[in-house]
Amino acid sequence: MSRGRTSALVVREALLRAARELLDERGPTGLAIRDIAARAGVAPMGVYNRFGSKDGILNALLEQGFAELAAVVTVRPDAADPLGAITTGMGNYRAFALANPAMYRLMFDQPNAGFEPSPEARMMALATFERLIDAVQLGIATGHLRPGAPEEIAQRIWAACHGATSLELRGIAFISDHDAHYAALVRTLLRGLAAHPAPEGES
Repeated sequence: MSRGRTSALVVREALLRAARELLDERGPTGLAIRDIAARAGVAPMGVYNRFGSKDGILNALLEQGFAELAAVVTVRPDAADPLGAITTGMGNYRAFALANPAMYRLMFDQPNAGFEPSPEARMMALATFERLIDAVQLGIATGHLRPGAPEEIAQRIWAACHGATSLELRGIAFISDHDAHYAALVRTLLRGLAAHPAPEGES
């Protein structure tokens, strides 16, 4: 790789790192090209040269966020306990959101007016959701979950877990023990979807 190519990659990585830092500090609506460039020690034109526009930066952040989320929600398939894999994956989903609230908001709330995620970012989002679909398919195939369309079942699980997580991040709750509440939510969901539900009180 040429020195010029290496330098370009280094600058791009520095800009993306600066954008992530500012995202964490200020939230999605607090990102500005000039501030990103200043944090990275690069002229503002450098942002346009590497990313084309502010939307390019936002899409790069989205791709980074979905790659990180996919990594933590991907749990090794276990034919003996596929519901345990779903439980772990959805627990990791919440943990990612709590550890990266600004990134989570950028990924799912789209708070930046006029911004539309790129096809590449949308594909990465879909690929992340497909991790849950795969786990549901295994649960159905092994007889742990009732037969049904895996995409629809996965959507129900994600909708409930995403809703609970988003409410927690916004401080909208009538409970004090969020960990216990979330664990109970996932257990209730899977008990309702299970082919042979365990009695109440059993995991």
